[in-house]
Amino acid sequence: MPGMSCATCPISDSCMGLPLKGMKYSPGGTTLPNKCAAFDPTLNNPYAIRCIDALPGYKTKFPGDQYCILPPPPELGMQVGLHPQGDSEAYWKAMWAGDYSGYDNPSKEWVVMPGNEITQNYMTTGKNSEAKNYYRTYFRMRTGSHHNIVSMHMASTPDGWISNGGGEALPGPFDLTSGTVIGILGGQQRPDDGTPSTLDKPPEDEGLYLTFPAAPRVLFNMHHFNPSDKAVLREGWSNIWYEANAKVLANWYMGMELSQILTLNVASGKTADLHYSWPISAEMRLLRVFGHRHFWTTNFSSWIKRAGGETELIYQSYDWFDMPTYRYDSVVKNPPLNPADRLDGATSGIVRLHAGDTMHFNCHIDFTAKRAAQDKNAPSPAKIGSLRFANEAYNGEMCIQYGNVSEGFLGRPVVDTSPLPDFATAVR
Repeated sequence: MPGMSCATCPISDSCMGLPLKGMKYSPGGTTLPNKCAAFDPTLNNPYAIRCIDALPGYKTKFPGDQYCILPPPPELGMQVGLHPQGDSEAYWKAMWAGDYSGYDNPSKEWVVMPGNEITQNYMTTGKNSEAKNYYRTYFRMRTGSHHNIVSMHMASTPDGWISNGGGEALPGPFDLTSGTVIGILGGQQRPDDGTPSTLDKPPEDEGLYLTFPAAPRVLFNMHHFNPSDKAVLREGWSNIWYEANAKVLANWYMGMELSQILTLNVASGKTADLHYSWPISAEMRLLRVFGHRHFWTTNFSSWIKRAGGETELIYQSYDWFDMPTYRYDSVVKNPPLNPADRLDGATSGIVRLHAGDTMHFNCHIDFTAKRAAQDKNAPSPAKIGSLRFANEAYNGEMCIQYGNVSEGFLGRPVVDTSPLPDFATAVR
């Protein structure tokens, strides 16, 4: 990218399109931070100004400094996050003062040492005194996290890390933190994710919004594993931009068929498919899809079986370590689907779901020694024994599809025993 020699380097002085040095808030708007480069949701985004571009001397001993982003102005939005320096207010007070000493010796609960793995929930509290509608969001977390699921609760649990083992933040009636779940705020499976992934809002998104209640408890469900030789820090930043034009409510769905928690059981040396679907009973627009799984799933595919019999592949991922989120609108150009060459991709354009359609997803699990040999960190299937449902990158597996729809609601998917298309079981 012209003017930006590397993803971890600050923008050069000659290419600054905004007076970045000393900036406290991401301003939003249409002026790019880097005037020498095109918009990029991570590298060149006025709604998510990078700390390395704005804060003089911002540098820590942990990987992922480039993912820290300045919050929105308080009148335009808010940031929720988790930091070893304390809540967001204490954190930004230190950052704006140029005091980065809180990163020097963080307590051990914030650090994941080489070879370690942990899934744990962190609770904090939203600072907004009134309910807000929002549309634009940008999520960041440091290098080393497999997922970050952010949900909103009303619970009495104190702020901080919760000693709940691998407890998940589940929407609907399921709440393992003894509170009432309000809904999902968002999530990510890579350090950077956000909507929209274009500077301009797609025209069909006009009036689209989600809701953020007054001062909710915000729960981060974070799964970290560290195959590197350096310590990683558990930290994240999420920018939420308020939306005044709120006409069409969007909804999150978490496509997890609950029986897999108890029934997932693949013997050493075997392959298996976890195939699920939703019957569509009303008109709705599919906004975003991301598939979640672990190392042993070599192909995550999602497709629509139309009422007329046609099959439309809409999402496919072969790379478990860097799982993509794809959005469907008239502006974003997703990497093209390429099942022939086994490359991650998705359809592009607006995707509508119609009554009588069925939306499917499948995880093709390859629990074999041949698969284990493709990754130096993977244990042999014989050592693991039976592969079970677990929030562990190599020792467990799961199969979930997350996403957003508008003008409707998707509940839980069901187990599907219909024949799988060839593209759903093909592997690299």
